[in-house]
Amino acid sequence: MDKRPALAPDPAMESFEPPRLPPDDRRWMTTPRPGGVLGAALLLALVALAAGQLREFLPENVSILLFLTAVLINAAAFGFWVGIASALGAIAAFNFLFVEPHFTLHISRPHDLVTVAVFLLAASLTGLLAGRLREQVEAAKTRAAALEMLSQASAELAAVTGPAEVTRIVLRHLNRLSEGPAVALAPQGNGLHLIAALPEGYAPEPRELDAADIAFRHGRAELAPAQGWNGQRLSFYPLQVEGSPGPVLGHARLAPDRRDRDLRERTIEVMLRQAEQALHRLSLAQAAEAERRRAAAEETRAALLASLSHDLRTPLATILGAVTTLRELGVTLPPDSQADLLAAIEEEAERLARYVEKLLQLTRLNAGIAAQMTWVDAGDAAQAAVARARRAWPDAQILAETGDLPMIRAEAGLLEQSVFNLVENAVKYAPGPIRVTGTVDGDELVLAVLDHGPGLPPAVAYWLGQDGLTGAPAGAGLGLPICKGIARTLGGRLTASRDGAGAKLALRLPIPEAAA
Repeated sequence: MDKRPALAPDPAMESFEPPRLPPDDRRWMTTPRPGGVLGAALLLALVALAAGQLREFLPENVSILLFLTAVLINAAAFGFWVGIASALGAIAAFNFLFVEPHFTLHISRPHDLVTVAVFLLAASLTGLLAGRLREQVEAAKTRAAALEMLSQASAELAAVTGPAEVTRIVLRHLNRLSEGPAVALAPQGNGLHLIAALPEGYAPEPRELDAADIAFRHGRAELAPAQGWNGQRLSFYPLQVEGSPGPVLGHARLAPDRRDRDLRERTIEVMLRQAEQALHRLSLAQAAEAERRRAAAEETRAALLASLSHDLRTPLATILGAVTTLRELGVTLPPDSQADLLAAIEEEAERLARYVEKLLQLTRLNAGIAAQMTWVDAGDAAQAAVARARRAWPDAQILAETGDLPMIRAEAGLLEQSVFNLVENAVKYAPGPIRVTGTVDGDELVLAVLDHGPGLPPAVAYWLGQDGLTGAPAGAGLGLPICKGIARTLGGRLTASRDGAGAKLALRLPIPEAAA
């Protein structure tokens, strides 16, 4: 089993830092820290020193308020137990400085005993309330940070475009929540394959892989045993996608004495459910996209069959009629009529051959066959297309104005076919001269065909500006969809615009940096 992370690092995700939960100080449950005790003692010493120096000028009730303030500050800053200790220290200092006999801890008068008792009660209550309030504030901060983390994870998961992104996002949050390693494993063959880990390079132990396999096969969480017990260090959770097993995510066990352990466990559970929902959404999106492509393919197939019934029937009928006439009346026909019939057969056969070639090109583009990219002189390809068009339509006025053009990466046959199709479209729908130009526009090479016709129908012009190849409107024929598909296959685009009194169809292809 391969233990190396297989997901490539994502720069955007590397810069993303999920919110951190506040540190678990556990002031209510654990022994006070030395720093807190020292700070509280220093504050009490300062208050006692100030009260001692001003004992002759300050009333006794003002001194009591000073000590109570010190107790309140210590409890709020350092926790409940430090607050209680500060209350006892404040009582001792007050008794030492202000209760007769002074500078002793002895109480001689009954009403002084009552004063000390009331002061002790007030200081204790102050420490208790301030300490508990501090605990509640910390708990509220922890809950707010957990909600912020869930909100951040939900926003990130809503924008994912693939399962790998879901894994990266959830793994980063699990690493933060558990404050330890987190791993993601995916089914491969008869076992699980490690696809990502945080920290990078972390490799699960064999017993952890066994626990992940158990969780995957039984479809339930496999929790890590309590600290001090033998077993794996990670807890594993299998994700379900459309009722089928998905990836298995694992994180380090949470310390059992953590005050916020329940909150972290609930946050992890909610985040895993969000991950399942994100994977479910991606699965539905893939199914919808597949259905959309199937419907588009059916629409294209229906349009193609309708076009075939017309465009193939016309040349075939002409060829069949001419052949029948020559066979039955060939001897009686004058030579000029025989030549006309033979010319019609040749013309319609060439037309039929061009149409079949278009069908083959369209089939290749729809099948997604990669182009054989080589260095091509775009000017030569355009000149070859013009020469071919002049042979096909000798009566058409086709001008070539390509000049010197840089070399590009393309397939010469596809590039020539695209220019030829644009010229054919102009010959069919735009009377008058046709110009084929080649220019450089920034980092793009532009091969354009300009005519003097009425221009493209609005629906066809709008469709050329869209990304998809399917759904071509009536009037686009086969030539324009093929040109658009060739442009995309070669890494460029096909644009349509008005140029004076006619239309301008331009094939825009990127110029490699080496050629530029």
